[in-house]
Amino acid sequence: MPPAPPPLRLKTLLGDHPTTLALKRGEVSSPRVALDIADVPQAYLGFKRVVRDLEFDVAELAIVTYLMAKAHGKPYVLLPVVVLSRFQHPFIVYNSARGELRPGDLKGRRVGIRSPWCSGTRR
Repeated sequence: MPPAPPPLRLKTLLGDHPTTLALKRGEVSSPRVALDIADVPQAYLGFKRVVRDLEFDVAELAIVTYLMAKAHGKPYVLLPVVVLSRFQHPFIVYNSARGELRPGDLKGRRVGIRSPWCSGTRR
């Protein structure tokens, strides 16, 4: 029987969360995939490295940051099971007094997000 191939190494950005700490500590591992996890306790501190530098193979990324990156042609693939299993979806809101809102209604409109690092003056 031939020896097992070496694990696929993936440069990874994950924040410190109860759901990621076992991976970051090496308590959960795989013989097929090895994660080279960046030493960044809060993932948002590495978002610029993700979207501008394409530094990581796998990264935790805010959904709005992902959408902005895709709109600018960045080659990312969203893992929707992760998005739906986390806590962000209840915070996508709009003013219902303005009537019904569909995704197509956002084309050409401005959308506000709460994020300290995405100001147009910080580069």
